[in-house]
Amino acid sequence: MTIRCLMILALLIAMCDAKPPHSSNNHVAAANVFTDRYAHSRFAGWKVRASARGRDCDVLLVETDMVMEDSMVEAMHYGAGAYGVVDGGVQRFYRDRSFRGVAYKDSSGRIWAYGNVTAQDAATLPRCD
Repeated sequence: MTIRCLMILALLIAMCDAKPPHSSNNHVAAANVFTDRYAHSRFAGWKVRASARGRDCDVLLVETDMVMEDSMVEAMHYGAGAYGVVDGGVQRFYRDRSFRGVAYKDSSGRIWAYGNVTAQDAATLPRCD
């Protein structure tokens, strides 16, 4: 019975050391899905790409090679009209995938931020890979 107890104990220790799948992997995958959707949309020429950013990979950064205006960013964010590439807009996309915020960066370097992230934070958050 001692060997059996030791085996059970070893199994329990191994289970405690095992790490569950981290949400950062989910955020990186979600950013890749987002990029793919835009690459196969009417906005393919804009070269819209997303990446997960931050220590916990919980900020979605959307970048484009276009110079954006406030109205264009808002239309993408809320999914208005032709800008509704993702159902419910980017707002719904980032919330459904448990990002704490989303930031948009255009080719001029200007940044718009929504949710629980500031433009200043978004500019300095490290990329998750």
